[in-house]
Amino acid sequence: MKFFVSGKLGLEESAREAMNALRNAGHQITFDWTSIGHLRPYDENILACREAAVRECNGVKEANVLVIIAHNEGVGMYVELGIAIAVGIPVRVVTSEESPSVFFHHPLVKKVNSIREVIAEFS
Repeated sequence: MKFFVSGKLGLEESAREAMNALRNAGHQITFDWTSIGHLRPYDENILACREAAVRECNGVKEANVLVIIAHNEGVGMYVELGIAIAVGIPVRVVTSEESPSVFFHHPLVKKVNSIREVIAEFS
């Protein structure tokens, strides 16, 4: 299956670990956003930001499943959540925290405790 793994900028290692676990289980990653690097300040890197935004949106739309490594201070992950819901892609949110959004309870979204649960469900 094809996965897009979302997470908080600045905490890329968690997303990389999840992507590696999925790859090791035989799955494909549609786009590794952690390879882009930091683009802040965004207004001084408009062209690179535009390209990154398009690539990330396409990565979500090409995925069979969106995995979010949740963090209460994340921003982009919630945009990706909206894209996935809008196009009908299942979402798995890795968290044990209280839901920060009503959309964590959308029928396409399921909270899980670990990436292992995602791998077990979709392998």
